[in-house]
Amino acid sequence: MIPKNAIEIANTAPLGKFHYGLLFWCSFIMLFDGYDLVIYGSVVPRLMEQWSIPPVQAGWMGSAALFGMMFGAVAIGPLADRLGRRKVILGAITLASVGALANAFAWDALSFASLRFLTGVGLGGAVPNIVALMSDLSPTTRRSTLTTIMLSFYSIGAMVSALVAMLLIPKFGWEATFFIGGLPLLCLPWMYRYLPESLPYLLEKDKIAASRLMTRILPGIDTSSVRFESPVRTSSSTPLSRLFKEGRGVSTVFLWLGFGMCLLMVYGLNTWLPKIMVAGGYPLGSSLMFLVTLNLGATVGALGGGWLADRWGCKPTLILFFTLAVASLCTLGIKPGPVLLNVMLLIAGATTIGTLAVVHAFAAQQYPSEIRSTAVSWCSAVGRFGGVAGPALGGFMLSLNLPLQLNFIFCAIPGLIAIFAIAMVKRRAQNSSENLTQPIDAHS
Repeated sequence: MIPKNAIEIANTAPLGKFHYGLLFWCSFIMLFDGYDLVIYGSVVPRLMEQWSIPPVQAGWMGSAALFGMMFGAVAIGPLADRLGRRKVILGAITLASVGALANAFAWDALSFASLRFLTGVGLGGAVPNIVALMSDLSPTTRRSTLTTIMLSFYSIGAMVSALVAMLLIPKFGWEATFFIGGLPLLCLPWMYRYLPESLPYLLEKDKIAASRLMTRILPGIDTSSVRFESPVRTSSSTPLSRLFKEGRGVSTVFLWLGFGMCLLMVYGLNTWLPKIMVAGGYPLGSSLMFLVTLNLGATVGALGGGWLADRWGCKPTLILFFTLAVASLCTLGIKPGPVLLNVMLLIAGATTIGTLAVVHAFAAQQYPSEIRSTAVSWCSAVGRFGGVAGPALGGFMLSLNLPLQLNFIFCAIPGLIAIFAIAMVKRRAQNSSENLTQPIDAHS
């Protein structure tokens, strides 16, 4: 009997303790990504009042973390293809947590924005790599589901941030919310012990460690019957240049565009929804609950999107979700009754913020493992231009004092662009280096 390739075995392994542990720690990191980024939307009304900040400046302060994520995704994220996912993830989440904790001691708009930038650098390095790591180690048939479950914790973190703000700010001030953002520092010893390295990376760098990892993936496996072969590289080009070779160029550009439009809606809504609703005549307390409702819908959307993506493919799921996003946002602009309002908020959250989970999974599946961290990092980095624009354009939009309906129509326009962009992403051609490692998503 011919021994099986290690990656082939890992791709077909049943879900077990190893996969649930991987899911737990990656989801934990993603939860604090959501918390750290969305908490600004809850504290910005207090900051604007305390430091006399106009809406446009507040918008750029909100974009500081996203600028940081863009820088971190480009500068830190791709290092994982050379140094390993695990080292980069641990270092990046440490940096992000230190930045978030330090934000509690900011004394003016400039110091606050600088520390938000630092937090963003760490998150920008961590998030693409937990996506790549989950894609590397998940069984093929559960890859989209596990990735989107993990990414749905962004929305759970966002909900937690709104609830924490409602509980802590009236009693302890806005500073207290950022102490929560530093909690991952306490968990670093456990992450260092339990977070695994990528199997394709270990097969290339350390076959003994790869053998140990196989016993974690499949306890009791006879590793002598496993072929620990390095994934075959079919190109000597740099990982970045390969994003535009082998027929990937057009798809890469449109994937970046779709990612950017998704992030524009995500961060625009999470930053400014409370203020938009206040401007529309709703009280601030209700507007913060609208943020909770939006992110509750996002959690459902991310989980449902992963389930649909494993059955229909990521591409049809994304097009459906963006279409529903446009419809729900336009409906919110007509100031519907309480029941329809909350239903539309749930749908808007599911199909904007929830879609972010599916688009990450879609991006990871478009590229082979040896360039996956670089691919997802650059997709995230370029897409952050849309994320940066969300809070900034939202602040400008509010400064114009537009009617509620027009505000939501403007929020929906990026969804139309995203539909076109995702439709233009071509089906990924099979790469010979992945014949044994990475099946094609036939619907992508």
